[in-house]
Amino acid sequence: MKILKVIIILAVFVGCAVQASEEPTTFNIQIAYLPITHSTALMVMNEQQSYSDGDYQMDLVRFTAWPDVVDALRTGRVDGASILFEVALQAKLEDDSLVMLSLTHRDGNVIVVDNDINTYQDLIGRVVAIPHRLSPQNTLLQMILDREGISPNDIQIIEISPAEMPFSMASGAISAYIVAEPFGSVAENAGVGRIIETSEDIFPNAICCVLVFREESIRNPELLAWILENFERAAEITHARDYRVVEVFKEHARLSEDVIERSLEHTTFHNLNLTEEEYYQITDIILHYGVLEEVPSFRSFVIE
Repeated sequence: MKILKVIIILAVFVGCAVQASEEPTTFNIQIAYLPITHSTALMVMNEQQSYSDGDYQMDLVRFTAWPDVVDALRTGRVDGASILFEVALQAKLEDDSLVMLSLTHRDGNVIVVDNDINTYQDLIGRVVAIPHRLSPQNTLLQMILDREGISPNDIQIIEISPAEMPFSMASGAISAYIVAEPFGSVAENAGVGRIIETSEDIFPNAICCVLVFREESIRNPELLAWILENFERAAEITHARDYRVVEVFKEHARLSEDVIERSLEHTTFHNLNLTEEEYYQITDIILHYGVLEEVPSFRSFVIE
């Protein structure tokens, strides 16, 4: 009788073990981001978990400053991140395990000036903010100064977190800033500044943020295919700019629909592949203006 009980217990235990092993396990991919227009496709992807086959799940990890995003990526606290292109290039030089999968958008940067600024010449002697020294915004600023015949020494360039820029302008601490949307539309909506130009005016189809991963996090080809397929689908939805996109963005950024809709107008979410020719065209500009002194090769960094 005792032997029979043991057999029954073992049978139940083995049956439970088999059942447990058959239950689907979900692999969570953590991606760092800032709640800006440039990350909208990732926000949409995060909401579209019905696309998942149950094996993979994406979790967004929110940050408010670019240095914190880079630190989380480089220390392995997240698997991937949407980060500034120039920051990604420098990070790759310092950590060869990083690879780029895709652009997250095109355009979407704006130049905002105080209401008493009429021309770029009025900025001479004033304070201009950028989000990071290694940023597309800094590259754009250098292009503008070159075009306008203004020396970088004629203005004071400082780094400020994007979310702080409208408040800094309202307080009079800065006279202009270059930033990712929606923080240009935020300033206009509040009446503290106005958008004088967009990145598309200066460099059409400009790139800014890119999707970068730690190579060890995407060695599984099925996982890599899942990320690319679902991000591409989310980008298509985002580019259509329907009501779902506005609602998703509102949840992440807690802004009015008017600000969100206006900021999305400055950003595109198609043609997100980066070719080798375009890569070197843009990195040549970055090197020319001294934003970076060296860049990684295309083939060592970009997954085609």
